[in-house]
Amino acid sequence: MDGAIYSSRVDDIEYIKFCGTVRYSHCSGLEAHIDKIFGENEFAEIVIDLKEADILDSTALGLMARIAIEFKKRSELQPVVFVRKGELYNILKRVCFDQVFRLICDEPGVDSADNYQELESVSQDEQQVLNRVIEAHRYLAQIDASNEKLFEDITQALKK
Repeated sequence: MDGAIYSSRVDDIEYIKFCGTVRYSHCSGLEAHIDKIFGENEFAEIVIDLKEADILDSTALGLMARIAIEFKKRSELQPVVFVRKGELYNILKRVCFDQVFRLICDEPGVDSADNYQELESVSQDEQQVLNRVIEAHRYLAQIDASNEKLFEDITQALKK
């Protein structure tokens, strides 16, 4: 299934939902949305629903890391991530997301936010896309030093 990212706001909770296979090409809308929500600062919690996600590439993971880092600057709480047990859950643990998110497995998805709107891609040239991908990997490296080593080769290749 091709990927998509959706958002919704219910009261003071920001919901972000990933569906299908989410790659860097889906992330420009998410990046713009992150800029918007942290610029407004009109929310108390963030919930990320990965129950319908199959695969997230490292750029999508990097933007999730950015959410955790930005949210930590504003709150003592950790963002919540709903995820199925399996490969994606194992990837989240591998990149140390259990340190910066509350990972909740095998519970019902987030149905309270039924008015999701798809985050549309923002037109970007090749250099802007490259910069976004590199920046996303920097956020992953900030989560844990082991992530820096894990994504070092890709980051170096992108910078060339």
